Amino acid sequence: MTKPTFDFAAFKRAFESQDVDAWLEFYADNAEWVEYRHNAPPRAPNRMLGKAQIGDFLRRVKASNIGLAISDEVIADGRAAFRVTAALANDKRVIENVIIHIEGGKITRQTDVEAWD
Repeated sequence: MTKPTFDFAAFKRAFESQDVDAWLEFYADNAEWVEYRHNAPPRAPNRMLGKAQIGDFLRRVKASNIGLAISDEVIADGRAAFRVTAALANDKRVIENVIIHIEGGKITRQTDVEAWD
């Protein structure tokens, strides 16, 4: 039996183009996404549980008209790490370091640590 694989190149295309339907397909139904931000410190991170909450967030990202770029990918069996640069409308940026955990070809957990201009 062939083990499901994760197509990072396709994930990156969906992510950077903000194709929400394609992007969301990379997440497991019970995925968890945790973000540590300037306003969501380690004691109280922003947490999204399940594909429905993650989908709502991705639609808000798309509607916010920010640019997203992935760089410095490190891809291994069962996980990947990369940097996200988000270009905000006010000429400011958010830099995120991201680790994703992958099982069965889907993201089961994503952790972001963000730095804001």
